[in-house]
Amino acid sequence: MARSGTRGGQTPAIRRDGFRLPVFRKRARLYVDGFNLHHAILDLNRHELLWLDLMALGRALLPPGERLTGTVWVSAHRPQRKDRMQAMMAYEAALVARDVRCLMGHFVVHGDHCHACGHQWMDAREKQSDVNLALSIAADAAADRFDTAYIVTTDGDHAATTRFLHESYPHKRIVSVAPPGRGHNRQLLEWAHARTEIETGMLERCGLPERVLTWSGYVERPTGWRSKAESPPPPEPSPPTPEIHRGHLRLVVSNA
Repeated sequence: MARSGTRGGQTPAIRRDGFRLPVFRKRARLYVDGFNLHHAILDLNRHELLWLDLMALGRALLPPGERLTGTVWVSAHRPQRKDRMQAMMAYEAALVARDVRCLMGHFVVHGDHCHACGHQWMDAREKQSDVNLALSIAADAAADRFDTAYIVTTDGDHAATTRFLHESYPHKRIVSVAPPGRGHNRQLLEWAHARTEIETGMLERCGLPERVLTWSGYVERPTGWRSKAESPPPPEPSPPTPEIHRGHLRLVVSNA
């Protein structure tokens, strides 16, 4: 990179890839509704894209005049599904190793029933993620940790968060980020200054390595988070047991 001098009172700039960038770029932070993004990727039927580097994704979303200062990801573990919980725990460890702040909620299991037929079942609902996302945005705004907040969600409940940010900190920008294949929430857009989308190509370029080194050792991409081509082939069937023909036994005695 070549640093240009100051001429005629102009702000010094850095040349990179043909762009003139101000030395003091605006600070941006990425806030990710984990369940919104997770299910949007599942709908693409591209499970390998779940193993996503959110810091890299944040940098891909930002324009040249901004720099990423942090990423917050909110989600929850569901202990009723052991395989999914283990996959999410591995992903959380990988994100923490990438300096992503992970705020975890929990699931509440309760009984539910149909008022028409009386059929009963057990249901699980995720709790605290929305609150964690809203509080992290409010706390970072109060601490002046960003100039622009990029919020990845289509959940209309976060319209209250964006309204609070818009009214309490009018000098800060809000960018609504739509997950891949999803539209923007109209209520959230009422308070956002701009909008953008996560494209599938971004996800393809921002994947985590197969193995990520954490403070406690390596974590690997979960088996279920692989493409069909990457998945290990099913084990070959064991060869059939040879049929044993039963008959009369003959005793042979040798005097040699």
